Amino acid sequence: MSVTGNRAGFGAEGLSGLRSDAMFHLCIAILAVIASVSAFAVWTPFGVAATFALTLVLSIAQPGCIPIVIACSFLYQNLVVAWFTPFVPDHNTFDALRGANFVILMTAFVAFVMASFQYRVRALSELRPWLIFSFVICGIVSFYLALGAVHGGPKDAVIYFRNTITPLACFHIAILAASLYPIDLRKGILWLCAVAILYGYLEQIFRMDFLSLFHGDLYIHRGLKAQIEAGVWEKKLRETGFVLRGIEDTMMTTFFNTKLLSDLFPPIFRNGGPNFHPISYAYGLSIMSAWLLFRGRWLLPIAALPLLLVIGSKGATFMLLVALGARLIYRPSRAELTLLAVVALAVVWTVAAILFGVTHGDYHVLGLIAGVREFMHNPLGQGLGIGGNLSSTSLNLDWDRAQDEGVASVPVESAVGVMLYQMGVGSFVFFGFLVALVLSARKQLIATGDPDFLFAFVAVVTITSNAVLQEEAFFSPLALGFCLLLVGVSFGTRWRSLGISRGVLSQAGQHTPPRPPLRD
Repeated sequence: MSVTGNRAGFGAEGLSGLRSDAMFHLCIAILAVIASVSAFAVWTPFGVAATFALTLVLSIAQPGCIPIVIACSFLYQNLVVAWFTPFVPDHNTFDALRGANFVILMTAFVAFVMASFQYRVRALSELRPWLIFSFVICGIVSFYLALGAVHGGPKDAVIYFRNTITPLACFHIAILAASLYPIDLRKGILWLCAVAILYGYLEQIFRMDFLSLFHGDLYIHRGLKAQIEAGVWEKKLRETGFVLRGIEDTMMTTFFNTKLLSDLFPPIFRNGGPNFHPISYAYGLSIMSAWLLFRGRWLLPIAALPLLLVIGSKGATFMLLVALGARLIYRPSRAELTLLAVVALAVVWTVAAILFGVTHGDYHVLGLIAGVREFMHNPLGQGLGIGGNLSSTSLNLDWDRAQDEGVASVPVESAVGVMLYQMGVGSFVFFGFLVALVLSARKQLIATGDPDFLFAFVAVVTITSNAVLQEEAFFSPLALGFCLLLVGVSFGTRWRSLGISRGVLSQAGQHTPPRPPLRD
């Protein structure tokens, strides 16, 4: 990787060049995702090798495109997987196809970790603390991976290692790439968001007829078959009397996904999005909409709001509403007041949700209480994969008993509770990392007035607030991972401009073989 530009400002010609590069990078991202999933469909080992090689080549030849490649893989990979569903022979191969984006992410992460030790990276004094922080957290997560594999199941440990390492890898890649290369995500995020919203409305209007166009119905059916074999719907029949009649029944829910409104509104179709997961899709929409909102784009964020209401993700909707409020009241002269209002709203939201959950026996609160209780008993932590929604240790959890006792037997539903249980005191380093990001975003917003840092502040604060009672807030790639990808680009771009103004990057570039510069 070499520095591909060293001028501090962007004139009209430079901006035009960046925009054309942005569309080129978006095309690369789409083709990379298609190629990776296709390689996995041929043979899983071949898919791993081909995806590794492709991502490594892109990381070296076009490092500036890696953030948009990762974003595209998070949001649209499963849409490509759906096309291959009729030709996938078994469930293990199907799962392997859905793991292509993690191979992309980790390959890029390894490439950028190796690039972190170059001279020109060490020369950026603002970047060094974040890279060190990243390495320390990765070391801690790796320790708890080993602990979880020994004390629990290796498969569960790997699943939660993936969940925990993803946001850290996203941030590391983004901040390093943007520190060294001119990256413009405006066109890329605009198109990713526009297509995701269009997909959502088509899915809501035409439902299974739309999904069947690209075998999306078969994709859902494969997941439903696994749930039936696991006895999920049989258990629901015994508990609630609900009889499963078909695929569409699995996608129906009450308005805003709450029982309080079940008598006022009829059941509605809940969008799964191009990634086929409602909550993750909602976070992807909310994060892209908020990011565009702070860049002066109003149409797409407003168009996304009805979809968020239909999906019923309260956390994702809360994030976008807070972003709308912050955007309306923010002025450089009252930046501190805006940030204080964001924090106050997040605190009130979290406290109100906990108090409501305690009085109604909400599963998320019961899971949080379990995490805090077990942390007090064992501050060191149990290890990754022990506890949590995706762990086999929570499959037989008795919710009736949990509601009677006021606490779940193992931490679930709450990302904060699960992390306290799995990583113990090590989780405080992760939480501290997020606090440091928030404080740094505040500092940069006041110093520069750049709305990108207002987005960083709002997104990290609201996602962390949601994580108190929701696992997906931290563990879904389209939630904290996607957020830190965009935040990392903002910070990296800032450090790059400071390095250029001091002449650090241009001097460091003399230590690398000369290359034709990008049009920046």
